[in-house]
Amino acid sequence: MLMRRTLPLIIAFCAGMVMLLDSYFNITFVNNFAQRYLMRTVVVSIAWASGIGALNLIRLHVRNISQKRQNWKFSYVLVIAFFFMALHGFLLKGNTTNPFYTFFYSSTVQNLSATVYSLNAYYMVSACYRSFRARSLEAAFLLISACIVMLGSVPVGAFIWEGFPKVSDWIMTTINDSAVRAMTIGTVLGSLSQSMRNLVGLERGHLSGGDG
Repeated sequence: MLMRRTLPLIIAFCAGMVMLLDSYFNITFVNNFAQRYLMRTVVVSIAWASGIGALNLIRLHVRNISQKRQNWKFSYVLVIAFFFMALHGFLLKGNTTNPFYTFFYSSTVQNLSATVYSLNAYYMVSACYRSFRARSLEAAFLLISACIVMLGSVPVGAFIWEGFPKVSDWIMTTINDSAVRAMTIGTVLGSLSQSMRNLVGLERGHLSGGDG
């Protein structure tokens, strides 16, 4: 019980207090400890998480290939591309900065990312078409403002009326920014309260077998 609940809570409290002191006070010992040890644990944790995620990804797709599940041929592409990029990243001179490596990376990832993003645009337009229906006064305001912003963001809007870009900028910088900042303040307050609960041990959902 001590190793599963109490000890992790003590470690989390001590690490959290050190980071708080490092953020608000100029204490040499605390600053050095936070930068040299605690920040390194974050890097190590991310490295371990990335490694475990990569192994799990390969295991999943190798199982798809061996059992010939639906779309199992695409798993071949992923496994081959994974080992191709990983081996070249480790073996080539300069590693990930090698021109040969960067050529394949920029020729695949950037182009695929642009393709996926462009496909998402069609889903966004169809979702807006289904949701932007003036069933109430609030929905009517949302529909009108969305149309103005879209017309102000494309050249055809300025061709129809030169005031569309100005009205669109006003909506984005005045109305939208105000709402976004209010949401950001709420998010920060929620994150702060959740962090304090984790720090003092009130929230235990992150512990294995915790009672939440």
